[in-house]
Amino acid sequence: MSALLALGLIAAISTSTTYLPVAQEPGQRLALHCVAPAHANGQSVLFVHGASFPTMLAFGFEFAPGDSWMDFMARQGFLACGLDFLGFGASSRPAAMAGAAEGAAPVTRAAEAAREIATAIDYLQRERGMGHVHLVAHSWGTIPAAAFAATHPGALASLTLFGPVVPKPGEKAEPVHAAWWTITAEARYQQLRFKDVLPPEQSLLEPAVAQRWAARFDASVPHIEGDKPGDLRIPAGPAADIEAVAASGNYPYNAASIKVPIFVVYGDYDTVTNDAGAAAFLAKFTASPLRWRMRIDHGTHVMHLEHNRRSLYQGVDAFIRAANTVQP
Repeated sequence: MSALLALGLIAAISTSTTYLPVAQEPGQRLALHCVAPAHANGQSVLFVHGASFPTMLAFGFEFAPGDSWMDFMARQGFLACGLDFLGFGASSRPAAMAGAAEGAAPVTRAAEAAREIATAIDYLQRERGMGHVHLVAHSWGTIPAAAFAATHPGALASLTLFGPVVPKPGEKAEPVHAAWWTITAEARYQQLRFKDVLPPEQSLLEPAVAQRWAARFDASVPHIEGDKPGDLRIPAGPAADIEAVAASGNYPYNAASIKVPIFVVYGDYDTVTNDAGAAAFLAKFTASPLRWRMRIDHGTHVMHLEHNRRSLYQGVDAFIRAANTVQP
């Protein structure tokens, strides 16, 4: 117990899941996972995930009982919530996910995901009484998160973009036309290790990820009869958005119209974001009253699953507290 207390951990905090109807998609519902604080500060943090795995494999993944990023933020007094976009985690699967991959447009594009963020934030404000909502997005999720911020002035207290998608000069992009794509849980876990990027002697993933992550990812996605054993269907909309940014450098929002504090944070081994790309990206947010950029060394694109994750947690918490001092 003393070791847990030294890390700021106590008994596990329970996570509750609320299912929200999607106005634009009758019969579909969004899963919003929340950890309530013991001593509430009246504010909420909403996490939105990246292109391939959902909230409870990311911000809600427990490395030990009561030890997740959502738990950490709850202990700081925030109502900590994570949204599963349609097609991911505990949210509904659109009909196109059950058909042939080539039979429909890519599922869950950024514009749709931004509307889903709006649904979650409306719930937090109206039903949970959250006057201040801080949005924290990872990877592809930074695209719909910023799109939401651009079209909903006054809805957010701050916007954190962790490992945002930035254009890579000279990188070729292939258009995405399929509704979904597949990967096995084990293959996705192997990608998380970033063995082709890290020095041969370096391993950054937390031990709990090696022990439990792949099995939980496999359990989070329905297995479709007729698919190859172990194949998991993943919405292709995020991949289409990422390829569009890589190809043109254009985002589906106007960064200059976003007027909330902005934080761009990434690891030195991030393959999606680098120093030059992050600096150029952040410079587009000209109307933001507070702009932070931080690189955390010894971190990859999935730093929230790695040894230095607490530096990420604490960095984001510090930014949110600084953002709270900025006059609107």
